[in-house]
Amino acid sequence: MKIVITTIVAIAIVLGLTILGVRFLEENAPEAEKKERVEKPPVVEVQVVSKGDQEFALKSEGVVLVRRDIILSAQVGGKLVKVDENFEVGATFNKGDLIAEIDPVDYMAAVAQSESTLAEAELALVQETARAQQAERDWKKIGGGKDASELVLRIPFLNSAKARLAAAVAALEKAEADLARTRIFAPFDCRVRAVNLNVGATVVPGAQLGTVYDPGELMIRLPFSLDDYAQLPDNAEIRLSSTIGGRLHEWDAEVMWELGEVDQRTLSAYVLAKILPKKDDSSRFRLPSPGIFLNASLEGALLPGVVGVPRSAIRGENRVFVFGEESKLEVRELVIARSTADWVFATQGIADGEKVILTKLDMPIAGMTLELPKGDQQEEQSTSPN
Repeated sequence: MKIVITTIVAIAIVLGLTILGVRFLEENAPEAEKKERVEKPPVVEVQVVSKGDQEFALKSEGVVLVRRDIILSAQVGGKLVKVDENFEVGATFNKGDLIAEIDPVDYMAAVAQSESTLAEAELALVQETARAQQAERDWKKIGGGKDASELVLRIPFLNSAKARLAAAVAALEKAEADLARTRIFAPFDCRVRAVNLNVGATVVPGAQLGTVYDPGELMIRLPFSLDDYAQLPDNAEIRLSSTIGGRLHEWDAEVMWELGEVDQRTLSAYVLAKILPKKDDSSRFRLPSPGIFLNASLEGALLPGVVGVPRSAIRGENRVFVFGEESKLEVRELVIARSTADWVFATQGIADGEKVILTKLDMPIAGMTLELPKGDQQEEQSTSPN
């Protein structure tokens, strides 16, 4: 019993001493010095933007096409008795070169037959003309001054003879044309793309001998977005290029015409351009090969009255932070007419001479106070995209 009482008394004494100690420390603890909180505005770098006309190049790409390619076909039937030994894929021919010949024997016979028919028709016309003249003289003797009928004057017979002569002339012309068609010539300076028939083959009218194209008349079909299409300059200078074998090859081109329709799948408008050969160049790359892929650049496009904004100042899709009056942050939405890797060009949302903020802010709030670096308090950075 005495042990319990002694323990309780000891606990009470320790508790009392603890309470007294805590009170003593609270009453005699030193007071911390209180300082007024100072908020420091974020320091930002800015750039002054300017307004002006911006000239730029339009970019496109396309595949080289031939302007003229045709299928060589037979206009008459028969056996191919001659084909030029060079009539193979890739071979070239000059305009008027004989490429192939169809057996002309039957057509020569047709010409001879037509000549005979023509001679008979001419003779018949001479005879009928003489008979008509004789009939007119006889009627004057026995007609008693009356008008003779056409039948008496043999006019229908004379007209029939003239018609037979005209038909004989036309038949001879057709026979001669068919004979000429047995020989197939190069229609223009051309290169062979495909060969379908050769010596010994029997052809019918319309049979395809092969395909040729003009290697000196090339064009390229260039697609443009509608925004770029609206900026196409008149008489644009086109530069085509491609890296082949580690070497850059370039060609000039000129606009032929616009196709005038918009592709519904890509919303692109197309321009056809004629590729010009390199002057004083006899190499195989004087003109690009059909089917090759080329990059195109059109100089001279102009955006009037746009403000160039550095891309590093763009936040999100088209937002920009402006260092406004009284050093306040302003948030703007730009209407962007065009952009490059380093710049965007806006028609609305920012004015000439304003300061865009280049520094990224952690928690930007419109109206917050900003500060310029000490060295830029009087003079801000100003550059131009040109």
